[in-house]
Amino acid sequence: MVTPFTLTNLLKAYIKCRQNKRQTVNAIKFEINSEKNLLRLVCKLKDRTYSPGKSICFVVTYPKVREIFAADFADRIIHHLLVNEIEPIFEKHFIYDSFACRTDKGTLKGVIRLRHFINKITVNKRQPAYFAQLDIKSFFPSLDKNILYRILKTTVEKTKKSTIWKEEVLWLAKNIIFHDPTHNYHFKGNPYLKKLVPIQKSLFGQPPNVGLPIGNLTSQFFANVYLNELDQFVKRELKIRYYLRYVDDIVLLSQDPTILKEWTRKIEDFLKTTLKLTLHPDKKHFGSVDQGIDFLGYVIFPYYTLCRRRVVANCKSKIHRFNKELEDSPFVDKKFRLRMQSTLNSYYGHFRHGNCFRLRINLYNKRLQKIKEILTPVDNCQKFVLKEKFKSD
Repeated sequence: MVTPFTLTNLLKAYIKCRQNKRQTVNAIKFEINSEKNLLRLVCKLKDRTYSPGKSICFVVTYPKVREIFAADFADRIIHHLLVNEIEPIFEKHFIYDSFACRTDKGTLKGVIRLRHFINKITVNKRQPAYFAQLDIKSFFPSLDKNILYRILKTTVEKTKKSTIWKEEVLWLAKNIIFHDPTHNYHFKGNPYLKKLVPIQKSLFGQPPNVGLPIGNLTSQFFANVYLNELDQFVKRELKIRYYLRYVDDIVLLSQDPTILKEWTRKIEDFLKTTLKLTLHPDKKHFGSVDQGIDFLGYVIFPYYTLCRRRVVANCKSKIHRFNKELEDSPFVDKKFRLRMQSTLNSYYGHFRHGNCFRLRINLYNKRLQKIKEILTPVDNCQKFVLKEKFKSD
């Protein structure tokens, strides 16, 4: 009998789950008695007594105010188990040009694809072209769980898997989808921050069975399942060739600016009637591709790509703080130096994928100041390494 609830499957999910969480308190607690804890989880899944535990709720303020619900480590393992089982099935249904939270996709691939689209639609920059950029209003807090489960159930039931596999997967998916973390959570951080979250972006106060928590692997995967309905409508009904989506950020391209407005109206109607979602009225942007498209941290023009101003401003702010700390305490420990190196390399890695050579050089020459005493640039100022005298101590 084929069942997803095996110790082997759970062990794979556990190993995958702990990759980036191994130093957290909950992960360490689980690992101390990992065999016993995994066996307990398998038993709960097999006899269907499993239910999600207490979440940790906190609020982040950068780059915008968001309410996050982080599931317990044991629940995260279950999330990986479910996604491992059903992701291959849904990947066959997803369109190529959906780039969020998928293997071999991501922000950089989305930017490269948009560059390719601009080049194609402008006929190697010889023809004018136009874009529409759309954003779904409060996507995660507005997502309808009943619609999501119906979409997921329809696809799972069409597979050639065994009846018991389908029953167990659907039971677990339903358990996770309809779990409301606002009924069992611990708030971490300054309680005042909860008041900063707009009511429409919070799970608190939402109608029953509406909204998924930001912060869980399953929520990211379910977002693609949900909006795949929009992707299919765009491709099959509207026949839009140049269309990209990253979560709820959508870009359309056309040589006819009037048809972009028509497509937008039809997309808005589809979202309202089929998925119970709305486009953000203040985040509909139309224009010529020559103006540049602000997408996934870059501003993409037909002839070149620049980094978003906010990203550059944040990099300058980080550099300023590092310089200040070095001035206040020049004898910093290795942990600080490595954190500084990692942060700068992250930003410079981002800059490297745009036409930002002068930006990288100017930041190094004019901003790094004290940091130059510890880090040195390599590969034509594409990244930084520790100077020799700081590598061994």
